[in-house]
Amino acid sequence: MLSKTKISEIRALHQAKIRKNERRFIVEGEKVVSELLRSSLNVTLLAALPEYLKLFQSQELPAQVYEISDAELSKISLLTTPNKVLAVAEVPVYQKVLFNNFDGPALMLDGINDPGNLGTIIRTADWFGVKAIFCSPDCVDCFNPKVVQSAMGSLFRIPVYYDHLPLLIRQAKETGRLSIVGATLDGEMNTSISSSSGNTILVMGSESHGISSEVMGLLDSKITIPRFTNSRAESLNAAVACGILLNLLQSK
Repeated sequence: MLSKTKISEIRALHQAKIRKNERRFIVEGEKVVSELLRSSLNVTLLAALPEYLKLFQSQELPAQVYEISDAELSKISLLTTPNKVLAVAEVPVYQKVLFNNFDGPALMLDGINDPGNLGTIIRTADWFGVKAIFCSPDCVDCFNPKVVQSAMGSLFRIPVYYDHLPLLIRQAKETGRLSIVGATLDGEMNTSISSSSGNTILVMGSESHGISSEVMGLLDSKITIPRFTNSRAESLNAAVACGILLNLLQSK
């Protein structure tokens, strides 16, 4: 049973400021929590319905394990229909990337502020073997519960960094071995993507604003996804476009 204090502590992690200060985040749902328990992240709390806990009696569980009711789960969950289990984990600390020794491919995300989009991009990046994701400071927090949910466990496998993208791009370009390719509406069809995905960093902007002008000025080349002649769509969803371009990268 969860105390009122513990319920308040968990609910507070729905707020970005609290997550940042405490360096902890919430994971919900049977499948995603299962992925979390198999990952290298430090899980500090598990709160679940009795039938879920029975499934994991043989697995190493965190020190704080609570068998709770549906009513208690609904108090700490953000899901419309809470799903059996909720966990709390520590935000991982990753070593700073040294581009001299970096082998990609990698993603840079400029102003992606929709949680569902970011989560789907992380999941797609995991599918295509992306080694790291670099986000501008105005991107949505990757440990936002909606991002965690839509990433479906991929967030526990790919390091996500937040930093000033122009600075990172300059550091990457100084190596002389990494190509910075931006997705834009006026880019080339596919000729500007390197024949080796391992030395390419793909930059994606938001659907509403695209890549910022400062980052745009640092690109080595620009690429676009050709639109059918009879299409009247103004743009593609950022996560969908990212998947198409990552597939193109891998197929070269």
